[in-house]
Amino acid sequence: MIVRDRLPLKRIWPQAWRRLLILLFFDCTVAIVYTVFHHHWMSLDGLPVAPLASALTIFLAFRTNSAYGRWWEARSLWGSLVNTSRALGRQFLTMLDDELEPEDRIPLRNQLVLHQIAFPHVLRCHLRKQTPFPELQSILGKEIADELRQYKNVPAALLVRMGRLLKQARNEGMIDSFRWTAIDENLTTLANIQGACERIKNTPLPRQFDYMPSLLVSIFCWLLPLALVENLELLTPVASTLISFTFIAADLMSKEISNPFENTIHDTPMTALSRTIELNLREQMGEVHQLPSEQRKKLGDLQPVDGIVF
Repeated sequence: MIVRDRLPLKRIWPQAWRRLLILLFFDCTVAIVYTVFHHHWMSLDGLPVAPLASALTIFLAFRTNSAYGRWWEARSLWGSLVNTSRALGRQFLTMLDDELEPEDRIPLRNQLVLHQIAFPHVLRCHLRKQTPFPELQSILGKEIADELRQYKNVPAALLVRMGRLLKQARNEGMIDSFRWTAIDENLTTLANIQGACERIKNTPLPRQFDYMPSLLVSIFCWLLPLALVENLELLTPVASTLISFTFIAADLMSKEISNPFENTIHDTPMTALSRTIELNLREQMGEVHQLPSEQRKKLGDLQPVDGIVF
């Protein structure tokens, strides 16, 4: 996600320069043929281009609004994940009766918090189609990571493990039914967040609303110099290229933000949010200062790089 105040053109230029270069060549050809060789028949009345520009603006505005809606929903879901994770960490640490814990195992409340730390990392990798097992192994250990390799949907499997640990705590008398129900509601919220993220990931914008604006932008950019050349003559390439760049940039940007889980600069900053959740929960457990210095530094390194945070 870009967090700097200005959007650098170098982020758009690599995707737009080929189209603009071809259009600039066409614009120069039109201007020279019309002005130098006096082929005035190729001049196009500006009247039919203006309605096309209006229709194009409507299509672009619709797609940009739809794409921003998808991006904002994705960001809101991850904001809800941060809040729910903090609430679950507090519930795990304060609602389980620790005096009943056997001394020969890691306390169940700590196991549950570690599973909650792992969940956003696993969900992030699941949405970006990356392998989650290095993250899982560093947080939960090799045995649990190997156990989860057999599942295709690892975040869902992790939620089932958390449910089983809660059931174990209930069977051992560490938690009553009322507290178990309260915690289970938050686990259901995690499942709903995952489902909503998967819906956005697996449901692209309707193809007709994705394809038509791009097609209309191309048609408009090719017709534009023919409409301008009668009045601007040799200055036609300058005006036509600038106007074309505006429409092409709007077309590209609305495409980029419509897919907020693709690990691009327009992505939801899931890596930063995952580390924020891990830092917050480890602070709740009181173990941040017990971590190795390298891992502690990694958790605290959440600053944007070159104006971009992933």
